[in-house]
Amino acid sequence: MFAAVGAFIGLGQLLASQERITARIIVGRCISTAGIATAAGSVLVFVPSLSPVGQIGIAAALASLGTSGLERLFQRIVGGRSEP
Repeated sequence: MFAAVGAFIGLGQLLASQERITARIIVGRCISTAGIATAAGSVLVFVPSLSPVGQIGIAAALASLGTSGLERLFQRIVGGRSEP
């Protein structure tokens, strides 16, 4: 469930951006946001009684906020061009 929410967030961010849409960018954005949203499930370690709606909300927030940072880090590692 978290991965699906993350993938939809990634697609939404891509569609709202001004960058050129390619298959590589679509797949990359879906994978990264799905992974970040899935990792958000670890919040249950700290708050085991959190409701499913709260879990999805935290996963969505982390996927939305975390993708930009993850993309910039990856660009620096592989030597890609960073956005201004």
